[in-house]
Amino acid sequence: MLDEIIRQSVLFVVSFAANLMASVSGGGAGFIQFPLLILLGLPFAAALGTHKVAVVFLGIGAMLGKKKSPVRPRGLDRTVSAIMLFVGCPAVVLGSVIIVRVPAHAAELVLGIITIACGVYTFFKKGFGEPVQGDRSVLRNLTGAALIFLVGLFSGSLSSGAGLFATLVMVGVFRLDLKSSILHSMIFVATLWNAVGAFTIGSMAPIHWQWLPVMIIATLLGSSLGTVLLIKLPVRTVKVIFSGVAVLSGCLLIFESFGA
Repeated sequence: MLDEIIRQSVLFVVSFAANLMASVSGGGAGFIQFPLLILLGLPFAAALGTHKVAVVFLGIGAMLGKKKSPVRPRGLDRTVSAIMLFVGCPAVVLGSVIIVRVPAHAAELVLGIITIACGVYTFFKKGFGEPVQGDRSVLRNLTGAALIFLVGLFSGSLSSGAGLFATLVMVGVFRLDLKSSILHSMIFVATLWNAVGAFTIGSMAPIHWQWLPVMIIATLLGSSLGTVLLIKLPVRTVKVIFSGVAVLSGCLLIFESFGA
């Protein structure tokens, strides 16, 4: 009984902190939350499914935080929203189905290196995430859709990082500002994509329902507070946080790849 109380207390604290940071940076909660579930004794598939169910509430908490904030951010981009929905969701299902056929350690190593490179690039890139004027071309939208499909595959097959990559695509290809990109990521990647992934994986592997209430409460509180901070913080500060989380996430991915 005491051991279970300690486990759930650790889960609450870590989940709260991870989702607070993720809601400010656009992703990365799973790099902390998912390995913790494995360390606490869950098999890989059960940990992945349990994590994805809990992270759905990251997006819900972000939407609650958006409503609480006295500052109103920009609304959703229709084209980007349609791509996230109709291209991203099928990719998540496909990624969840093929997860057992892909050597996870190789994918994690490559993605870790790419994530670190992206974090360094965004930190030094002048004007990254600031509002960009002008219409997007059809080619740019098609390129973005192809990249979102790849990010969706990644979201369905591995523990986390999809939010960071989706944010990069929305800033670099779709030309959304950084704060708007993070909010799109919270709504579509954290909520919708993880719900689809959780349903798909849950149909193939067990989910540890006993730990979910604590994780859900921590996720809602952390993401709600984090989104309020995101809206209030200057873009430069958000950029530094995003870059830092990306570099840290890449290092954790590489570490996990050697332990796989």
